Amino acid sequence: MRKKRKRRLTNLMILLVAVLLILAALFLFRIKKVTVSGNTRHSAEKIEEDLITDFLSGSTLYLWWTCKSGDIPDSMPYLETMKVTMTSPFSIRVTVTEKDLAGYFDTGSYVYFDEDGVVLEISDELYDDIPIITGAALGEVTLYQKVPTESSSQLRTILSLLELLDYQELTASEIRFAEDSEITVYIGYIEAVLGQDEYLEEKIANLKAILDTMTASTAGTLHLENVTGKNEDITFTPSDEVIVETETETESSDAGDDETQAATDTSTLSGATTDGGAAAGTADAGDTDSAGENEDSGSGTDSADGSDTGTADSSGTDDGSSDSTADEDTAADDGESTTDLMVFNSSGQLVYHVHVKNGVVVDSSGNEVPGCYVNEDGNVVDAYMNIIDPDTGDVLNID
Repeated sequence: MRKKRKRRLTNLMILLVAVLLILAALFLFRIKKVTVSGNTRHSAEKIEEDLITDFLSGSTLYLWWTCKSGDIPDSMPYLETMKVTMTSPFSIRVTVTEKDLAGYFDTGSYVYFDEDGVVLEISDELYDDIPIITGAALGEVTLYQKVPTESSSQLRTILSLLELLDYQELTASEIRFAEDSEITVYIGYIEAVLGQDEYLEEKIANLKAILDTMTASTAGTLHLENVTGKNEDITFTPSDEVIVETETETESSDAGDDETQAATDTSTLSGATTDGGAAAGTADAGDTDSAGENEDSGSGTDSADGSDTGTADSSGTDDGSSDSTADEDTAADDGESTTDLMVFNSSGQLVYHVHVKNGVVVDSSGNEVPGCYVNEDGNVVDAYMNIIDPDTGDVLNID
């Protein structure tokens, strides 16, 4: 009995000493200096204030121990990652990564939210390259709570659309909801009308493919309301505010005279993709053939203009490889290019698998592409006056 009592007393003394040591450490190892790095929108003072909230968190040992696994306190929901390092008994270093802002609403103040729809910031400061959401009614906004949209389905649509745009590496300036729930996305000078909340993946994939064929100064409206994954016909209405460049004199042109095409004419773009994951500029052989064979009958009233409207960009060069295996020297002797090009014909359609043969711009079936020709420098000029190097596919007059 005496031995058990002695053992119990010894254990109690050990526990008491441990508690005294911990208390001594908590009182002695106090944080006097905090160094914060990695923050961009939130000040070091704000992060320090939210991190050290009571007596315990003011201890270097306690804070280091509780945060060593990378856990983020509930008081800091605006952080993606956080690492706490004890640099001395009285100082710590805090390295953080802030959550990205996905979009914002303008309610008098700017209400920013993340990819999960959580309000991260209510501020008077306007940040660059973050899309504004317009036309969506909000309730009472609370910091670090879900965005209070009119319906949960509308918030899901917003978040889904932002995710698709990010996946396609597209930066929108505005996403607008009309009263009939029709969605319009603004990217650069392009107004992309998506219509209702359906087939968004296919619509954004097609939008990406078409934008890759245009210069940054191209302006107009893309109508993607009818894209379903099976129907990929898209119309493009050029803006009447596009700057018109001086036309280059040419040897011959199927477009006719030098007068500019009316900026309000509606052009039809052949669908560039058939699924959400397709690469920019992708088209199957069937689309290519039909784009080339149906052009002979529509070129009488469409003349080439000097505007930037509908400009094709070589960055959208088709992924399908050329069937030609001829040696480059032989191709040069025949006046034939070996590089697949994309051009706009005189009807405003985007034609794929185009190359030069015997000094003539032809499609994959060997049919001449209306409104396109080879100039005196040997470069291809399409109906929208894009000058394209036939050997590399580069657009030479791109802004």
